[in-house]
Amino acid sequence: MRVLRTTRRLVLGETWALPAGIAVAVLAAALLRLAAGAGGWWRPAGGFVLALLLAGALGVALRRGVR
Repeated sequence: MRVLRTTRRLVLGETWALPAGIAVAVLAAALLRLAAGAGGWWRPAGGFVLALLLAGALGVALRRGVR
């Protein structure tokens, strides 16, 4: 029940951990895309990398919210 309550608080904006984590994940993905180049590995794997970064941001936000 704590996880549901924490997730509700994150979604309703009672904390800055999730929005900050999303911003960091998107910025990191943009930097990785620039580093990969035009025809690099980003085109086939970029979506997976962004999904992993966003899942990590959610995990960190949930962990901080449970404390």
